[in-house]
Amino acid sequence: MYLPKVKNLTLLAPLSGLYGLGVWVRNMLFDCGQLKSTSFEDIVPVICVGNLAVGGTGKTPHTEYLVNLLHHHGYSTIAVLSRGYKRRSEGYHVALPREGKETDGKINAALLGDEPYQLYRKFPFLIVAVDANRVHGINELLKLPTPPQVIILDDAMQHRHVKPGLTICLSSYNRILYKDMLMPAGRLREPMSSISRADMIVVTKCPKALRSEEETEILANLPTRIDQPVLYSAYRYGTFVNLDTVEECDIDHSTEVLIVAGIADPRAMEEYVHTHYRLLDIINYGDHHQFTDKDIETIKARLDGVNGKGYVSNDSGSKAVIITTEKDAARLVHHPAVNDELRKRIYYLPTEVYFLKNHADKFDKIVLDYVRKPRAGIVKGSNLTIGK
Repeated sequence: MYLPKVKNLTLLAPLSGLYGLGVWVRNMLFDCGQLKSTSFEDIVPVICVGNLAVGGTGKTPHTEYLVNLLHHHGYSTIAVLSRGYKRRSEGYHVALPREGKETDGKINAALLGDEPYQLYRKFPFLIVAVDANRVHGINELLKLPTPPQVIILDDAMQHRHVKPGLTICLSSYNRILYKDMLMPAGRLREPMSSISRADMIVVTKCPKALRSEEETEILANLPTRIDQPVLYSAYRYGTFVNLDTVEECDIDHSTEVLIVAGIADPRAMEEYVHTHYRLLDIINYGDHHQFTDKDIETIKARLDGVNGKGYVSNDSGSKAVIITTEKDAARLVHHPAVNDELRKRIYYLPTEVYFLKNHADKFDKIVLDYVRKPRAGIVKGSNLTIGK
């Protein structure tokens, strides 16, 4: 076996069996029609970006890739619908397209959740909506004065009340599906066999040079059909962006850096920073961590503890800085405990997805062929509600 080892809590396997039984019953009820699944296929393309595991597969960067792909090919009205994990609001909320980079001060991570707010800040042309009830959320989006041409569902493989027209299932190279177990022994929310609902599988976070032996192992162990392509993607980092100015900038390689991360797996970012900068320390919180005032004080104290006054040891007169993820930046930018001086010393590192081999062409073609299918669309003046 060539891929990384995966640590599972095998002693909890009996509990995983009980959990799996509940998942099987739920899926069976959807499959036999006892639980309703609503399709919007005749009206609008609906693309689901999801996974079978809990966190850490790269849904948001792949959603960003989709948004860029569709926008580049002439789709000017695109919506992303998410449940808004760990947001402090309830029900349906929508952030509409805007002119320029300036954001509406009433729209923040507390309202939308960190990942949807990240998308809102990044793409001024994008409609970003949150609703735990995806059927209701899609209906509300279709009632907008200018309804979306394409709707992307974020993390919705388990939300089977909507039947997407195209489902993309992600699995991390570092925790590939066939080495994982159902919760609580592992991180799978559904058994690996549930990838049968996907139209394609993308193995994410691959090394830049994926060996043929690794590809052979993956294809031999994933229970895919002949019409389900398995594609491979990797990450690359973009240019640093300052949290205060929202401008791209460079950081001198002699600068000492404190990493602050609230993501599932910060190892790749830690390796990148350690290779290119003087890594002081890393403060790692849980995924989607909601920073408290005490957290900010801890971060300030550690940052300014460098040589007593916060200056790097090369006597350049520059202060140590914080590097964080784009998702964490969405939660930090409006935090009341982050003052102006600290905000100027925080930089986030955007993550970009690219596909290995010729898989970008394959991925793009599948997506574009799907969205270009003829559909009836919305009749003007109608107040359409489906699957209510």
